[in-house]
Amino acid sequence: MIQFFRKIRQDLLSEGKTKKYLKYAVGEIVLVVIGILIALQINNWNENRKNEITEADYYCRILDDLELNQKLIDETSKLTTNKIKLCKELILDLNKIPNERGKILDKFVLALRQDVFVPSTIAFEDITSSGQLKLLTDLKLKNRLIQHSTFLNNILNLLQENRNEIIERMGDYDLVCDFGYQDIEYLNKELDKEHLDLLPKNDWTNEPNNPIFLKFQDNLVFFIAMLIRQKQHLSNLKKEMQEPIELLKKKKCQ
Repeated sequence: MIQFFRKIRQDLLSEGKTKKYLKYAVGEIVLVVIGILIALQINNWNENRKNEITEADYYCRILDDLELNQKLIDETSKLTTNKIKLCKELILDLNKIPNERGKILDKFVLALRQDVFVPSTIAFEDITSSGQLKLLTDLKLKNRLIQHSTFLNNILNLLQENRNEIIERMGDYDLVCDFGYQDIEYLNKELDKEHLDLLPKNDWTNEPNNPIFLKFQDNLVFFIAMLIRQKQHLSNLKKEMQEPIELLKKKKCQ
């Protein structure tokens, strides 16, 4: 093709048709420019199309994360409800004298176990860490997702504060001398009689005026309060998630 155009130019020059040559040269330049513009337009169209596909994929992935988090909230809230019930039972068990310290401590270990809510934020972290947040062209939705991320982090901090307060409370105990943790079933089975004979005996669960009894009972009430607060935080998070979920569903990710 290039050879063809070059031959035409050479023929026009050799025939002395300068004006025609100039017109032809200008026309050729115009054609080249038009070709470049068309190529750029096609390239831009392809790039925009890729961005649209990537944007739609991010919306769907973020929606998947949020819907998974809804389920995780429900599961964690259910476990928390069961722990509240267990702590309430423990208060009654403790005050049924005589009682078995081992059984009470077995229950207490279950009530104290921390079920940490770990949300899935992979998609949103991916788009922010890669600098691709600009791909989200729906400004209302983008701002709402950023707002949700901030809200989520605040809730996670509050939940961590709850756990820290519980851990701090437990740090006040001497688990062997005060609590008698050796009476917990799995420890009691593992330790030989000669080991158990060496450990202090303290039947505080059957002494209502014992400071450890009173402190243990007080802490059970405190744990219930912390667990109720945890449920409230999770409930607030679930409510806050509803709007971004509905906005994402409108993107036809289902």
